[in-house]
Amino acid sequence: MARNVNRARRRRSKADSPASREPRAARGSQGGSVAESWRPLAVFDRALHLREESEPVWKFFPLVLALAFAVRAAVALSGDFLLHPDEVMQYLEPAHRLVFGNGITFWEFFYGARSWLIPGFVAGILKAFDLVGLGEPRWYVGGVELVFCAISLAIPAAMYFFARRHFSEAAARVSLVAGAFWYELVSLAHKPMTEFVATALLLALLALCARPSLERAGTVWLCAALAVLAGAIRVQYAPLALLLLGVVFVRTEKKAQLAVATGLFVFTVGVFDGITWDGLLFHSYRANFLVNLALGEVLSEDFAAYLRPPYQYLAWLWTASAGLTALCLVAALCNLRRHAFLLALIALILLMHSAQVHKEYRFIFVVIPLGLMVGANVLVNVWDRVGHPFLVRGLAAAVFVSVSIAGILHALPYQESVHAGFRVDAWTLRYIHDHDPVFAAYRYLARNPEVKGVAHVDRGYYELAGYYHLHRKVPFYDRETVGLLDLKDPSAVSARVSHIVAQAGREPKIAGYSLDKEFGNIRILKRERNDRPVRQWQSYAPVIPTAFDALYRKTHPGARATPRSWGIRFVEPARTEAPAGVGRQSGATP
Repeated sequence: MARNVNRARRRRSKADSPASREPRAARGSQGGSVAESWRPLAVFDRALHLREESEPVWKFFPLVLALAFAVRAAVALSGDFLLHPDEVMQYLEPAHRLVFGNGITFWEFFYGARSWLIPGFVAGILKAFDLVGLGEPRWYVGGVELVFCAISLAIPAAMYFFARRHFSEAAARVSLVAGAFWYELVSLAHKPMTEFVATALLLALLALCARPSLERAGTVWLCAALAVLAGAIRVQYAPLALLLLGVVFVRTEKKAQLAVATGLFVFTVGVFDGITWDGLLFHSYRANFLVNLALGEVLSEDFAAYLRPPYQYLAWLWTASAGLTALCLVAALCNLRRHAFLLALIALILLMHSAQVHKEYRFIFVVIPLGLMVGANVLVNVWDRVGHPFLVRGLAAAVFVSVSIAGILHALPYQESVHAGFRVDAWTLRYIHDHDPVFAAYRYLARNPEVKGVAHVDRGYYELAGYYHLHRKVPFYDRETVGLLDLKDPSAVSARVSHIVAQAGREPKIAGYSLDKEFGNIRILKRERNDRPVRQWQSYAPVIPTAFDALYRKTHPGARATPRSWGIRFVEPARTEAPAGVGRQSGATP
C-alpha cells in the first residue's frame, strides 16, 4: 500500500515539475524511443534546456538598459583612448575619407583587403551629421560613439532573454545586470571594432535561438541576416554564427525559407564587397585570408607583437577578470550537463583563436558575455542552496562591483598586459582617465581657422588621431612624411606647414615658430607670420606602406606597389611676378 502511495506521489511530482510544463518540442524525446532520442531536434533541445516563460519580463528591464546606456555614454564622452590603431586606421579614417574626401589610406584599403561594412556604416553616420550642419569633430565624434553604445545594448538585452529560457528568471536578471555593468562591456561599447559589433549580433541571434517559436517568417529572415552579417563583419566568428544558425535550422519548420534567406544574404555580402572594391565577389575576404595565411609563415620582429603561446587567451581571461572567469567555469563544470551549451560555445571560440598565430585579447570578446551568463547561473544555484541567500547576493555584488570599478580604473593586477596584441609607446590604455591628449589637440586644430598645414614630427600616422579628428583639408605630415620637409631650413618648413605638433621636449627648434597651445604633454607650435599660404597637396589621402605590403604582394603576384613618397604630390604653385631680387618658387614635386 505504502509503495503504491509513493508511486502516486512521484507521478504527481513529475507532472508538476518544470519539465512537464515545457512545450512538447522543448521536452524532446523524453518519452520517445531510443532512435527518436538521437533526432537533431531532441539533441538541441536537451542542450538548450528550454523552459516556458511563466512570468512577464522583469519590470526593471528598461531601467537597467537605460542605466547601461548612460554608463556607456559617460565613458565614451569622458575622453578618447585607442584600444588598437585599427580603430582609426581601418574604420574611422576610411569613413572620413569617403564622406569628406580627406583621410589616410592604410594597406588594407589600398589593396582592398578589408570589408567596407563597418567603415560604410560609420560613413553613413558622418553623412547624416554633415547633412544637418554638424559635420565637425566636436559633433560627429561623440555621435558615432553613442550610436555604437546603443548597438552594444543588444548584448545585455540578449543575455537576459536567452538566460530566461535557458536557465531561470533569476539567472536572467543577474545576467542582465552583469551584461549592463561589467567594465569591459561598458568601456569598449563605443568602439567601432568588428569584434564588438559582431558580438552584439551573435548575442541577438543566440537569444532568438531560444525563442518558444521560430515559425514566423520575419524571425527566420532576421536570424539569417544576423548570422550572415556577424560572420561577414568578423570572419573568425563565422563558425559560431553557423552553429547558432544550425540551431535555428533544426528548431524551425521553415527550413527551406531559412536556407534561401541565408543564401541570399551571403550573395548580397559578396556582391557588396565586389562592388566596393571593383573586383570579384568576396574580394576583400579572399585577399585578407591569403595574407593571414602567409602571416603564420613569417617570424620576424615586424610581427613579434602578435606571436603568443596557445594558452595566452586563458591567461588574459584570468587577468581581465581577477580570476572570476576561472572560478565560474570550474563551478560550471560541476554541473556540466546544465552548462554544456554555453561552455561548448566558449570552447569553440577559444580553440579556434588559440590555434591562430595572431592573438589579441579583443579577438575573443564574445566569450565575455557568454562567461557572464554561466557565472550568473552558478551564482543563482549557490544562493538557492545556502541558508543565507541575501548574504551570498551581497557578497557577490560587492565582488562584482569591486572588480568592475578596479577594471575600469585600470587598477587590476597586471591589467596592462591584457590588451597587449599591439602596443605603441605614444599612448597608454586608460578607459576614463589619463587619456592621450593628442585627440584634444587635434580637435583644437580642427576648430582653428588659422590652420593651413600640420606636421606631427614625433609620431607615425598609426599613432595619431588622423583626419577623422583633424578634419581640415590641409597637408598633414607625420614622423615619416615630414621627411618631405627640410626641418633645418625654416623657410622651407614655413612654406609647407602652419602648425607643428610634438611631445614636450621633442618639438624642433625652428625660427619663426612659437608655442601656440599645450594639451598635457602635447605642444602645438604656430607659424608667427601666418598670413601666407602653404604648399597644398593634389589629394589628401596619403598611402602608408607597412610590412604587410610585402605579404600581400607575396600572396598576390603582380599586385601594384604602394606609391613613392606616400602618394603625396604637391599642387603646382601659381606663377606670379616675384619682387626684385627674389626668385620664383619651384614647382617641383617629390
